[in-house]
Amino acid sequence: MKKITKFAMAFVLFGMISCSDDDSSSTSSCSSTIPFLQPGKTFTYNLSQFGFDSGTINLAYGECNGNGFLVTRQSFDPSGVAGAIATDLYKQEGDFLLTDSNNNNDYFAKIYKKNATLGESWNVTRPDGSIVTHEVVDIDSLVTVPAGSFHCKVFKYTTTTAANESFVFWNDEVGNIMEDAGFFKLELKTHN
Repeated sequence: MKKITKFAMAFVLFGMISCSDDDSSSTSSCSSTIPFLQPGKTFTYNLSQFGFDSGTINLAYGECNGNGFLVTRQSFDPSGVAGAIATDLYKQEGDFLLTDSNNNNDYFAKIYKKNATLGESWNVTRPDGSIVTHEVVDIDSLVTVPAGSFHCKVFKYTTTTAANESFVFWNDEVGNIMEDAGFFKLELKTHN
């Protein structure tokens, strides 16, 4: 089960996330107009794989290091035992939320677009050559998760390296509410 949880955590980061392309309209790495991209924000997600409880994933948004906000990501198995921990780097560039998973300067991925409109889509290429396509398929979907009910924009993403479609539900004020990739699901449990 540990290997499955590690795989799911990695998939969450690399599946939900797509690479950045050239977007020259940038905001300072230490400022953000995205409400949930702020130091002190915390999020806990329930993780299930193939319909079975696989524990939780916690995100804690820290201070800016000059290049972006440091975000601590930690997994916990279903009994609450702490697992993998990593630090990611998040920043806003134009209307996009960009992340560098593991803060290792390999690439920044676009995971959310502020002011997204129905039918809008973008394609990006990852360093491995795979192409990720994001499409806004709904702009007001009511989603209920353990943290409550939220009105969300729904981003469908596909990648040339996976057969499934995934759907990410974003609330513009709170952030990522739910992700459903078919074989795994993340649901917001708590946030501040």
